[in-house]
Amino acid sequence: MDSKTAVVLFNLGGPDSLDAVEPFLYNLFSDPDIFRLPLAFLTQRSFARILSRRRGPAARVGYAAIGGRSPLLDNTQQQADALQQVLRDHGAFEVFVCMRYWNPRAAEVVSRLKERGYHRVILLPLYPQYSITTTGSSYNEFMRECRRQDYRIAPALVRQWHDVPDYQQAIVRSIRSQVSGFPDPDPTRVSLLFSAHGLPQKIVDRGDPYEQQIRSTFEDLRRQLAWPDVTLCYQSRVGPLKWLQPYTEDVIREKGRDGVRQMLVYPIAFVSDHTETLYELDILYRRLAVGAGIEHYRVAPALNADPLLIRALEKLILAEAKQL
Repeated sequence: MDSKTAVVLFNLGGPDSLDAVEPFLYNLFSDPDIFRLPLAFLTQRSFARILSRRRGPAARVGYAAIGGRSPLLDNTQQQADALQQVLRDHGAFEVFVCMRYWNPRAAEVVSRLKERGYHRVILLPLYPQYSITTTGSSYNEFMRECRRQDYRIAPALVRQWHDVPDYQQAIVRSIRSQVSGFPDPDPTRVSLLFSAHGLPQKIVDRGDPYEQQIRSTFEDLRRQLAWPDVTLCYQSRVGPLKWLQPYTEDVIREKGRDGVRQMLVYPIAFVSDHTETLYELDILYRRLAVGAGIEHYRVAPALNADPLLIRALEKLILAEAKQL
């Protein structure tokens, strides 16, 4: 078994039914890597319970609009299956999916790895840009479960991969394909928005590299595309805190006031479609765009199982495997 390597794909997770929305949110708001509370051992669960109940109804509306469940596990499993297929040519690899806030969670995945006797483990977050709130949180939870289950391994972690050429080329190819669907596909006539998941400014101020890596990805893509009108913005802001700016909804309104009539949005921080791409960007912000006078609004799908993305992941895994 020592010659075999387990590959664990980290992702956020999402509720598999409308009844699961509130428990999913409870798991999210219980995360100490995102929500740091005074006396957390006393207050974290109460905070999570109150907030999940408060946020639950609005979140259920979003999930109901995209079929009553999150498609994230299905999309991630398709990525895992595609990666498993290409890794067969390189040795004995087995690919697992590990979700942070819904099933299959770290406790289940660690148990399976230990039962199968894996000593060579590579952790690959499906977050190209590192943040303590995503990659960091998933890694910390995985290692906590290893300690709880006395699973003594030293896994390799792919910390970030936002600058991998195949990944960026997949985005460029997707954008060039999507623009052909506009009535006037000339890039000089289409405003391109790269929308990233937001992050509270205070987390960035503590040294989180997410904003820097998002901007690095954006600048690389802008150079490759040479697009006349391109903007980086941030979505999914909640609560009264200051988040990374500009906010996507503000940019859409501003572009409408400036006379933009064709807009293409690319979800730059996401490689798997889920509620932030399918509901927030493609439903909520579409309504906003139409109200702002933008006549033709398109959201490019996330890469999901795009062959270029899978090739990028394959190369990352093989590079880490050489170091084990």
